[in-house]
Amino acid sequence: MSKVVLENIVKKYGQNTVVKGVSLTAENGQLLSILGPSGCGKTTTLRMIAGFEQSDGGTISFDGKPMDKVPVNKRNIGMVFQSYALFPHMTVEDNIAYGLCQRNLSQSEIKERVEDAMKMVHLEDFAQRKPKALSGGQQQRVALARALVIKPDVLLLDECLSALDKKLRVEMQVELRRILDKTGVTTFFVTHDQEEAMTLSDKIVVMNNGVIEQVGSPYEVYERPKNRFVAGFLGKANFFEGRVTSMNAEEGYVVLEKDGNSVAIPAKDAVLGEDAVFAVRPEKMRISKAPVTGALKGVIEHITYSGNISSCNVECSGRSLVCEVSNDDMSERPQRGETVFVTWESAASVRIEG
Repeated sequence: MSKVVLENIVKKYGQNTVVKGVSLTAENGQLLSILGPSGCGKTTTLRMIAGFEQSDGGTISFDGKPMDKVPVNKRNIGMVFQSYALFPHMTVEDNIAYGLCQRNLSQSEIKERVEDAMKMVHLEDFAQRKPKALSGGQQQRVALARALVIKPDVLLLDECLSALDKKLRVEMQVELRRILDKTGVTTFFVTHDQEEAMTLSDKIVVMNNGVIEQVGSPYEVYERPKNRFVAGFLGKANFFEGRVTSMNAEEGYVVLEKDGNSVAIPAKDAVLGEDAVFAVRPEKMRISKAPVTGALKGVIEHITYSGNISSCNVECSGRSLVCEVSNDDMSERPQRGETVFVTWESAASVRIEG
């Protein structure tokens, strides 16, 4: 295990700066996910940690030891790619043993460590199979075992679950977390899948356009997003913005005015006369068919059924809101075209940067 520290890392391709002064820390044994849209710089950051790319500024260290001049084969890292990159002509056993053979270990030690690795990923009965005879999930586990068998200081996972179908991907998320908890290896996991990052991570780094927007636990990043990008990228959010023209601190209501239109919402973190932006998660909102004091009145335009919940698009005086309601009580489930009243607790309104 290693503590990995990036300090003000920069990467340029010609005149284009794709990583702009990124600083972050992964503690020993921590699983840190780098999350962001395509082209945000997350994979480039991972490749610099691995040594496949050289930074144009800043430093990378493992346990206080600078890695910037250390070649890839001397960094003791394990890496699993999106394509798995298994050797098609080798058996499962030989694929897993490959990295150990390059280290000139004894045959007895190689055999013992490969057997342990196969047991860890539940592939001991597939030792003599070739990759083409394995399912996608099995190939992913071979790639993971090959990366872990060398006992790396740092494990790097680059979109390694994205090639799997949804059901298998969810199953592998649980399996991956089990394996990483057992090994205790410091892990960087690059993904664009928000749900995946929330499920797996100890810490999430949200990147956009080459910079870090926010770092925190899954709970912190989701429940207390720093800005509009984080709130909108990590899950769904409804936004309310405008100048605070009046407020009732005791009841927890704020009136926002923008372009001559005003809206009163449950919120507390505001200052009279200032501009403010609030984000509210759809699941925090409640829909009532009967009038509710202080509620926003609207009409349901569309309903998306998703098993345990229904996502409702509600038109409220020219503002489109997304609300999620439970399907436990089907008799109370609202219908398209129905007039409803939307409200939420003031604590659900999170003030964010614009």
